[in-house]
Amino acid sequence: MTNSLYASDENEKAQRPLLDSPTNNDSTHAATAISAGDVVVFDKSCEKEPCVTIVSDSKRDVPKDKFFVVYVIFLLFGIATLLPWNIFITATDYFVKFKLNTNESANSTYRNNFVFAVGTVGQFTNVAMNLFNILVVFGGNPKNRIPYTLVLCSVVILFHVAMAIVDSSEWPFVFFIFCLVSVFLMYVATGILNSCIFYVVSIFPMEYVNAIIVGTNLSGIFTTFMSIGSKASSPNLRIAAIYYFLSAFIILMLALIGYFLMHKMVFYKYWAQVSEDNKKNTDSKLKVKVPYFAIIKKIWLLLFCIWLNFFSTLAIFPVFQLGIKRSCESFIINDFWFQDVVTFLTFNVLVTLGNMLPKLVKWPGPKWIPIPVILRAIIVFIFFALCNFKPSERNNIPILIQNDYVYWFGAGLSPFIFGYFTSLLMMYTPRQVEPEHAGTASMISALTLAIGVVSGLQFTKVLEWIVLA
Repeated sequence: MTNSLYASDENEKAQRPLLDSPTNNDSTHAATAISAGDVVVFDKSCEKEPCVTIVSDSKRDVPKDKFFVVYVIFLLFGIATLLPWNIFITATDYFVKFKLNTNESANSTYRNNFVFAVGTVGQFTNVAMNLFNILVVFGGNPKNRIPYTLVLCSVVILFHVAMAIVDSSEWPFVFFIFCLVSVFLMYVATGILNSCIFYVVSIFPMEYVNAIIVGTNLSGIFTTFMSIGSKASSPNLRIAAIYYFLSAFIILMLALIGYFLMHKMVFYKYWAQVSEDNKKNTDSKLKVKVPYFAIIKKIWLLLFCIWLNFFSTLAIFPVFQLGIKRSCESFIINDFWFQDVVTFLTFNVLVTLGNMLPKLVKWPGPKWIPIPVILRAIIVFIFFALCNFKPSERNNIPILIQNDYVYWFGAGLSPFIFGYFTSLLMMYTPRQVEPEHAGTASMISALTLAIGVVSGLQFTKVLEWIVLA
C-alpha cells in the first residue's frame, strides 16, 4: 500500500478509497472532482476497493504549522516525559546533602545510593507502564490519557514543594520512602505519557518525532540550568529546591495547556484526519488483532540498536560519571561546579545538539546504522573505564585518561553521537511498517528505549565492580 501518511519537502500526498463502483465512468467522475492540476495515481495494491493517490501540484492544500506551535507542544511533551528523572538526578545535593544529611542517615546505604535507588524504582516502573500501555486497551485513543498523566506529575511536584518546606530531619528514612513512592507515581504517569505521545506523533511528518527526542534532552538542559541557577542565587538548598520544583511545575502546566491548544490547530486536525482516512482504507477484518510479532519481525534490528544505544549511555550517565573526579587542580572548572558543568550540562547540551543534526543530514540509513551503534557502545565502555573513576579504590585497571580536558571532550562527544543515533533510530523505526501500524511500532520503540535505560542503570553497578576489581 502506498505510504502517504508523512509529509516531505516535496509534494504532499493523501490516499483515499474510491467509494463508488470502480467503473471507468465512475473513476472519471471521481477524478474530475479533484481540483485542477492534481495528479491521480491508481494504487492496485488495495485488495477490496481501488485506491488513488492524490498528489497536489502545490503545498497550498496542506496547512502549515503556524509559528511551529504544534512542534513546540511536542517539545513540551518531550520535556515532561523526562522531567522527573532529571529533577531527581540533578537535585542530588538537595536530597543527599540536605534532606538526608542527618545524624541518623549520614552513613546509611539509602543515602549513599540515593540516585541508583531512585533510578531503579523509576525506570522499572517506566518499563512496566510502557508495556501496560501497549498491551492493555482502555480509555479509547491513547492521546486521551495525556492530560491525566500531566496532572499526576504536577501533583507530585507540588508534594515535593511541600516536603522542601517541612522539616524532615527527625525522620530521614520516612522521607526517603516518600521519595521512592513519589518517583513511582511520577513514572506511572510519564511511562504512560511516553508511549502515548509517540503514538500520537507517528501520524505527523518525521521531524515531529524528533521534536519529542529534542524535548527530552531540553528537559535535561532546563533542570541543569535551574540547578545551577538555584545554587548560585541561594546558598540555602531548601529555598533553591523550592524554586527548582516550582519551575518544573510551570513547565508541566504549559504542556497541559499545549495539549488542549494542539487540538484547535488546523495543522493537527489535518494530519489527524489523514490518519483516520488511512485507517478506514484498511480491511477491518484484518485489524481485529494487532500483529505485534509481525511488526517486531520487521523492526527487530532497529529495536536492538535503540536498546544498545540507551544501554551503553545510561550505564555511564549519570551514576558512573558521578564517580569520576577532577584530575588536576588547575582545571578550569572547580570541584563545586565539576559535576554540574562537566557531567550534567555537557551531556544535556551535546545530546540535544546531536538530536538536531538529522535536520541537516540523515546518515547512515536504517540498513547500516547498526554498525556505528555497536562500535560506539564498545568505545564508550573502554573510554570511561580508563578515566579517573574513584582513583583511591582502583586495583588492576589503570587510569590512562588523566587529562581533564580529554575527559571533558569524551564526555561531550559520547552524548552528541548518542543523541544523533537516537533521533535517527526513533524516526526510522515506524517507517519500516505499514502506516496503520506506525503508532504501535512507535510505542514498541518507546518501550525498548525504556528497557535500555533501566538495564543500563542496573549495569552501572556491574561496570563499577569490573573497574574497581
